Amino acid sequence: MVKHFRAGREHFLCLSRYIGDSKVVRWEGQRFVELQALPSRGSMVMQPFSVGRRLYMALGSDFSFSHVYLWDEDKQRFSKFQELAVQAPRAFRYVPAADVELLLAPSFKANSVVYRHVVVDLSL
Repeated sequence: MVKHFRAGREHFLCLSRYIGDSKVVRWEGQRFVELQALPSRGSMVMQPFSVGRRLYMALGSDFSFSHVYLWDEDKQRFSKFQELAVQAPRAFRYVPAADVELLLAPSFKANSVVYRHVVVDLSL
């Protein structure tokens, strides 16, 4: 699966691979340059999505937990943010609904799952 996203003025692609590492690449004007390889055995889906100012990327897996990564603008790469317990996801879809943000994860092997985006302020 190939998905596109923008961060600032830069253009990127997410390239998922079932066997081997999935990759994040950046457009350099004449070609794409690899920025990051992510372990992804059994991945059929790699979906970037934005919630407010935050840029996330969900990486599914048929054999282990799926992961959500958070974009680090300074490092120009994703860092592991959270695991998702969804079996064999075939898509991720961000859906803003009234006053909540939802991430839908339809599954090939089990029940589809809906996650709610919650920001917890730990600064106190």
